[in-house]
Amino acid sequence: MISNKKKNESALIIAFKELLKEQCYGSQGQLAEGLAGKGFDNISQAKISRLLSKLGAVKMRNTSSQVVYILPDELAVPKTKQAIHSVVVSVKHNGMQIIVKTGIGGAPLISRMLDSMGESAGILGTLAGDDTIFIAPDNADNIEEITNNIKTLLDI
Repeated sequence: MISNKKKNESALIIAFKELLKEQCYGSQGQLAEGLAGKGFDNISQAKISRLLSKLGAVKMRNTSSQVVYILPDELAVPKTKQAIHSVVVSVKHNGMQIIVKTGIGGAPLISRMLDSMGESAGILGTLAGDDTIFIAPDNADNIEEITNNIKTLLDI
């Protein structure tokens, strides 16, 4: 038998996903108001932050050019090289870190894809802002090779 707590959590996640699919919520406060409108009162900012992280939500521009939270399809990996190429602006390194510049809102999308490749591609981890990704290579001595592999992957 499923507990009421589990049912409530499931209902909250379903309602949260529905709000994100609307692509019109640009802040956690707006999401809290949207959830209140669906009967989930007093949801804290911390809870919303955890839900965004748990569901892999990212901020992107919607069709009205507003920056909003969305749920990316299939782990936010673009389906064609043209899609990736249209998001990535440059890939460079400084001998210690690799920096990927993207269009506004594109960094979380590309970062997630690079993180999924992990150490097999020489990547210890990534940190994404809105349009910049910092990549920690597993070995700075191989940074040129790792950078070139990322460029090849991203078709740059």
